[in-house]
Amino acid sequence: MWEFLLLATLLALSLNDGVFIGVGKRGPVYLPLDRHIIITGPTRSGKTRLAKRLIKRSGLPALILDWHNEYPWLKVDARWLKISIEKFDKKLLAEILGLALNLNEPSVYFLYRAIRQQRLHTLRDVVTALDDFLVTTRSEVEMKAAIARRLEYILDVFEGGRIPLEKLFSTKKRVSVDLSKLRLYEEKVLISLFILASLYNYLFERGVAKRPERLLVIDEAQNIMHRGDVVRYLIFESAKYGLRVVLVSNEMPQQDLLVHSTHVITQPHYVYNLKIKRSAIIRNNKVEELWLI
Repeated sequence: MWEFLLLATLLALSLNDGVFIGVGKRGPVYLPLDRHIIITGPTRSGKTRLAKRLIKRSGLPALILDWHNEYPWLKVDARWLKISIEKFDKKLLAEILGLALNLNEPSVYFLYRAIRQQRLHTLRDVVTALDDFLVTTRSEVEMKAAIARRLEYILDVFEGGRIPLEKLFSTKKRVSVDLSKLRLYEEKVLISLFILASLYNYLFERGVAKRPERLLVIDEAQNIMHRGDVVRYLIFESAKYGLRVVLVSNEMPQQDLLVHSTHVITQPHYVYNLKIKRSAIIRNNKVEELWLI
């Protein structure tokens, strides 16, 4: 009984001080929600378990990009999503497609030239714009064909959706987008990037928020963290609009992400280059070890 009362007390305190995540040398440790959160650690070190605890105890609506179907809340198969690109800035759209499809810079610019004057609603419109774009050299013909081929590989997963993506943004529930049934790695990356960019646009239209209003939990975040400045920009800027991004990764992120986030290590490892013997929370260059997490 006393254990239940203790946990209830700690959770009540979490409303003001952050989310209770463990016990350190000086007592209970709370994870503030005033900035984004990065959870790193080796495989099977409890990253997903900690993320689930954070989602539950935060009390905030949450959208989870679930790579392996591990999160228990309301599930939406990624293949059911209806994603509109109508509101996307054309440069951002070209960059996202380039990142997901591993296009080089000349190909991304070529794609941008093909779509910049077109009205686009779906990815099929991108393919049509690319087909209609006039080319004059052999190298452009080859580049056009290569981009079209990569788009065709992933197009079918975006054509059967019937749940508008914005419905997931407006709900107060915790929703898990199940990416595990997608066949191609590129499909998972592209849907993840589309969701991140679409959620940013949705929150931008609502305006600046004074406090955290929603969580976006990105499982296996190493698959998008190193995808360029566009991804980091969307993550950084989204904090102004009440979004807190939780990056769950088995790799250390770039330094700029660490600077703007609270970092939790679920298990020490030599590649992290930190002299810690236990799990730890890192914030403002200060390391606090966790005896219990």
